[in-house]
Amino acid sequence: MSTQSYVGTSKRTFKQAVIHLLETEYALVGSGRIAQLLADDIEELVSQFYPSPQNISSGWMLFTGTKATGGKAYPGQPVSDYELVTLPWPVCLPEDVTALAAMPPGREGKKARLKLLQKRAVRLVEHGLHHSQGPVLLTLADLSVMLGISTVHVSQLLAQTRKETGKPLPTMGYYFDLGMRPSHKGDIVDLYEQGLDEAEIAQRTQHAQSSVGRYLRDYERVKLSLQRNIPPSHIAEVTGLQPGVVKAYLKLTYKYHPNLQIDSELSLHGT
Repeated sequence: MSTQSYVGTSKRTFKQAVIHLLETEYALVGSGRIAQLLADDIEELVSQFYPSPQNISSGWMLFTGTKATGGKAYPGQPVSDYELVTLPWPVCLPEDVTALAAMPPGREGKKARLKLLQKRAVRLVEHGLHHSQGPVLLTLADLSVMLGISTVHVSQLLAQTRKETGKPLPTMGYYFDLGMRPSHKGDIVDLYEQGLDEAEIAQRTQHAQSSVGRYLRDYERVKLSLQRNIPPSHIAEVTGLQPGVVKAYLKLTYKYHPNLQIDSELSLHGT
């Protein structure tokens, strides 16, 4: 029997069905190559969003995060603008169950449960950061869903851990600067004033190098404004930066260049 007999069977695939749909329902007549490329992309998306569960262990959750690429987000930016990645996440491991079973009663148990939640939140954030398809970020809401606690509680857990360990532990909002947190601006400027270059700062703080460069350029603009005796109250207008951002950079500038604080105060009094 000729092998051609099996051609029809071999082409009865999801990809071929997508190509047929594109050509018949979306008028891509004569655009066979485009239809093929679109079908390839759709197949890849299906494999990403619906991976085989066979190799996923108990306690892991399939969840879609956001890849840490691109620059600062703008207000109202749709989620579809970001590159999405679906991964299995280590939500509840056997060691977590063992720890829960050994929880002491009363106040000590409450402290132990808090520490366990903190450990699980950090594990999830770092899993995405260090994944081979990443770094992949989660939002506070994502972590809230995974851990079964409020977004406020998640934020408090991560803030406490950042304070204790010095790790940035970026969520999606933290990374894309949705919250305009001066803390990571401070981390970046601190390393910059120690003489590190942008590439090394990006590696240490787990930020995109383009974001690090933007922070440092804004910091230098504020510092240069002070050096030119522009009153602090006018810097936002001159630079186009938000007043809250200027305030954060003023504090950092005064920290490393206290003489500029004196000079700026003199300029305010017209001396």
